[in-house]
Amino acid sequence: MKIAFINTVNLEENGISTFILNNSYILSQWGIKVTVIVPNEVKNELRIALRLKNIKLVELPMRNIYPQNYFFKLMRILKKEKFDVVHVNGNSTTMAVELLAAYFAGIKLRIAHSHNTTTDHKKINKLLRPLFNIVTNGRIACNVAAGKWLFPHDKFLVIKNGINLSHFKFNKQKRNKYRDKLNLTKDSILLGHVGRFNQQKNQQFLINLITKLDSKYHLLLIGSGMNYHKLRAKVSKDPQLNKRIFFTGPVEDTAGWLNSMDIFLLPSLYEGQPYTLVEATATGLNTIVSDSISRENDIANNIIFETITQNKNWIEVIRKQDFNKDRGDLSSKYINVLRMVGFDTIENAKILLNFYKQKLLKL
Repeated sequence: MKIAFINTVNLEENGISTFILNNSYILSQWGIKVTVIVPNEVKNELRIALRLKNIKLVELPMRNIYPQNYFFKLMRILKKEKFDVVHVNGNSTTMAVELLAAYFAGIKLRIAHSHNTTTDHKKINKLLRPLFNIVTNGRIACNVAAGKWLFPHDKFLVIKNGINLSHFKFNKQKRNKYRDKLNLTKDSILLGHVGRFNQQKNQQFLINLITKLDSKYHLLLIGSGMNYHKLRAKVSKDPQLNKRIFFTGPVEDTAGWLNSMDIFLLPSLYEGQPYTLVEATATGLNTIVSDSISRENDIANNIIFETITQNKNWIEVIRKQDFNKDRGDLSSKYINVLRMVGFDTIENAKILLNFYKQKLLKL
């Protein structure tokens, strides 16, 4: 079987990329021929990692700049490679571009995978809806909310954003190691966040929040993106705030940094099924998130939903938290729940492969 995973966003630190990479690695180990097609030039380390795992990488950095050239080049590649499955990952009906290329290339199974619950391109999303419905013959979503958003009148398969659960189990030695890097004391309370620095993730809300809390509270912001340098420069101008807010940029060991936190915060304007919530849960963290995020994400009953129109409620909830609970016990408990409800990446890859096989038999 030959599979092409197509990413409609850059292959970098984001949830869609995590899904594609996790499943590419697993399926390749099982002898499936996997190609990953992306709209950007990928970092050399990632390019090497894919090659070592026998995964072919195709970079087409022209999707948004030269969409016509992108479409025809993509169609030629798909036609030449004769894939059995083209699995397009995105947030809206703009995936019709890739799915139409696959349709003209004669690909039998053309999957649209919904990873979010809204889009910044609402007019285009509405305009492309009829074409999207015609060229799509396989539908997947990261959760029910994301599926209903993109496939309101069609059946879809939910494949949750699984992770390697054992990798994220709480480790006290790791916690101490990573807190030492930040020069935190035992009394320091570390609020944490992982995500792209963009409007959706709303990191400015967290910076405003920390100014309303006393000096024992610190904020750790992990990730990169278009707003990273602007926010970091803004914080650096305030000497007191600069001592309490840490910017790591992109990191290799997210699990280690999650271990260092005392509570996880996600004030996003919207989300599908964020990997970061699953990872934070596996490390035994309790979480406060925006009430615009689907309640489906409260998998282990460890999430508090609050409005982002004001930060007073967030401050009250943070102050009421019991930070003396045994993280090891919580981590084990939460991991068991995650495993039972479908967040093990290996099991999810089996479900995905079976979906491909069953759909191909019917076409």
